[in-house]
Amino acid sequence: MKQSDLLRQAFLQPDDEYTPIPFWFWNDELTEAEITRQITDFHAHGVAGFVIHPRKGLPGSIPYLSERYMHFVQHAVEEAAQRGMLVVLYDEGMYPSGAAHGMVVAENPAWASRCLWMETADANVPAADDIVAVCAAYAAEDSVSGIEVLTAQGGLYRAPSDGRTLLVFREGFSGGTIRGIHEDEDDGEPYAPKSADLLNPDAVQAFIRLTHERYYAALSEHFGHTIIAMFTDEPDIVGRNARRGALAWTTGFLAAFGDAAELPLLFLGHDEQAQRVRRKYRQAINQRMLRTYYQPLADWCEAHGTALTGHPAKGWDIGLLAPFQLPGQDVVWRYVEPGRGITGDESVLGKCGADAARHRLRRRNSNECFGCCGPAVSQWAMTPGDMKWYMDYLFVRGVNLLYPHAFYYSIRDGRGSERPPDVGPNNLWWPEYSAVAAYMRRMSWLMTDSVNQARVAVLCEADRMPWQPCIPLYEGQIEFNYLECELLEQCHAADGKLCIANQSYTHVIAGDVPLTQEQEQLIAPFAANPLPRDLCTSQMAPGLRVSHVVKEGLHFYLLVNEGETAVHTSFTVPVSGRAQWWDAWSGTITDTICTSRGYALDLSPRESRILCIDPADTPADLSCPPPAAAQRVKAAVWNITREDGASALLSPDADGRLPGWETLPGWETYSGWVTYEADVSLAPGSVIDLGEVHEIARVYADGVHIGTRLWGPCIFPLKDGARNLRVKIANTPAGKMDGVSLPSGMLG
Repeated sequence: MKQSDLLRQAFLQPDDEYTPIPFWFWNDELTEAEITRQITDFHAHGVAGFVIHPRKGLPGSIPYLSERYMHFVQHAVEEAAQRGMLVVLYDEGMYPSGAAHGMVVAENPAWASRCLWMETADANVPAADDIVAVCAAYAAEDSVSGIEVLTAQGGLYRAPSDGRTLLVFREGFSGGTIRGIHEDEDDGEPYAPKSADLLNPDAVQAFIRLTHERYYAALSEHFGHTIIAMFTDEPDIVGRNARRGALAWTTGFLAAFGDAAELPLLFLGHDEQAQRVRRKYRQAINQRMLRTYYQPLADWCEAHGTALTGHPAKGWDIGLLAPFQLPGQDVVWRYVEPGRGITGDESVLGKCGADAARHRLRRRNSNECFGCCGPAVSQWAMTPGDMKWYMDYLFVRGVNLLYPHAFYYSIRDGRGSERPPDVGPNNLWWPEYSAVAAYMRRMSWLMTDSVNQARVAVLCEADRMPWQPCIPLYEGQIEFNYLECELLEQCHAADGKLCIANQSYTHVIAGDVPLTQEQEQLIAPFAANPLPRDLCTSQMAPGLRVSHVVKEGLHFYLLVNEGETAVHTSFTVPVSGRAQWWDAWSGTITDTICTSRGYALDLSPRESRILCIDPADTPADLSCPPPAAAQRVKAAVWNITREDGASALLSPDADGRLPGWETLPGWETYSGWVTYEADVSLAPGSVIDLGEVHEIARVYADGVHIGTRLWGPCIFPLKDGARNLRVKIANTPAGKMDGVSLPSGMLG
């Protein structure tokens, strides 16, 4: 079998290693039978892995990391092993990571999170152990000047006599907590677990001993096989609910930060000097976190046959991903969303993990996605079209492992309101999830073990990834990668390209990233080159995104419509050979040809296509028949029936539109599946266009299933004619879960 044929087979039926690995919220009383039932259900729907995530709602009778808790973890892991599934262990209960559910501080109260804060005083201040420094300064809103470091005199720091305010900088416990998993352990509640000092290596070693070693002692035989990674989640140095104005700090950190005279600039002023000092502070904190937290976790994972995965707290802290064997980021809280995906600080997070992996030769990179990504009216109103947008948003940026957030063990008694929605078994799209999982697998396969062909590098810092220069690149279909200026020392120039790892760049955009003289000299030959286009479209298509990768000699162009309007254009690429459209959603491969105008591209919103070109093969000889015209479905009356048996009759208006079922008395907040049935007259070869649908449509013609659409356009080719049309429509769970009334059903 030719290599290209092997690749086609691997694409159509990817291995389980490319499965989505959802967060599985353990948030209720656990039983072996229910754990087994849910794992079986996951597997039946194409999900071959999960992240065990202890979550709010777990009863106090199952204490975190207790013998009883570990019994259920072991049962779940063994069930996964029997099925060849993958498990990622979450390292906290609940989040952010690093506290071992408060056990680190319980073992040694001195290991609690610490911070720096500022106080003002107009009189003498007694010298005290918690005073890091006392400075006299002019207190002004926009600037700080006349800084003078004072020394203790007679046990007191004496206020200056010229009217300047005495600024006191103290270091102590932040009072920070994490969100716990049991009753009364959430933010602001009395038993919220204490967060730990992650800048203290002794505290971090205690965290590893209490958490990682506990898991390994119980599950060592599964590490490196079933258990593929340990997930650390946005560690917070000061903790949640810390004292107001607290900055991350630890004992003795002033020496790493620098001059005590610069401390006021961490709190006061907005000028260039203040910005410089704050950047210096952030860099010092991140370097300390790398040394005391991330690197020790990564070292432990490597020594135990598994990978460190997860992500830092900030979506642009690309430098903190250096130790991760499986770097990642997260898309949450709709910080990016349809129509707003390439602006703002959070817009870099898809590229953050992917580009960190590319330049450090990490095979996989991940993203925790979908959490709280529903619209403002209701998180449960997140549609399958929204989910598809987020998937494509990540894949086209190079992400190749998705951690869907989340599958809920239980949604009873308010558990469904904890960071919703459930994007798995408790959602109305679950019956169709096998198609979703297959899509994630195929796209993850495509973006794994392939070499990205971006020719533009955008320089960034370890803690700052500029997004403004990238807007015209995205909108002009010019693929790029973020390259940390710290990695320039690993780059070399060859054949007119700047090379690092498997990447070769002909153009470098430096922007305002500060560089050394040596770095400027290295990139100078590439800064003035014209921007190379990865594909040339016949019409402007600002919503079109592209990623060009090469896998086993085949060229793949992943094309994604990230916009809200359809893309109708043609395009050319600098590669020739046998061309095919590979459809990751339907799992089909069809030949295509490049005409004098290029490759024709018609891409609706939420749609993606993959153009595969085999340079070693000749183009196919084919002619494309014109597509059949869509025929709008017309019926005198529709009989609609809910799952509970309630029914109604709907008649279209003069334009053929139907009212949404939420307009019917008693149906305002109904969530579920509704069957629409009508007598029609459709000729063979028709294409059915259902028009506006909210949200999922399964179509049956004369009792035969002809297709399902999870987002628009809801268009279905009809080989034979039909006299009876039955359409099953599902909306979102927003009505059931949050009591909101939203457009639902087939509107025509």
